[in-house]
Amino acid sequence: MSKVTFPLGVKDELGTEKLFKSMLGKVYTVRGFDKYGNAELRPKRWDFVWVEPEFLRLRRRKLKRPR
Repeated sequence: MSKVTFPLGVKDELGTEKLFKSMLGKVYTVRGFDKYGNAELRPKRWDFVWVEPEFLRLRRRKLKRPR
């Protein structure tokens, strides 16, 4: 993974890097798309994250076994 960089004088006060690192390798449901085509994910109840689709990988739903 590459190091996250911010423009000179900009600090990650919102914890963006930590949030994205915590999301890596996990599965999320796409909740919608914005006007630019970015996927809306909700990694936590109060967070909304928009990600460009090229950074996402589709995963098949697990089939529910009948009981």
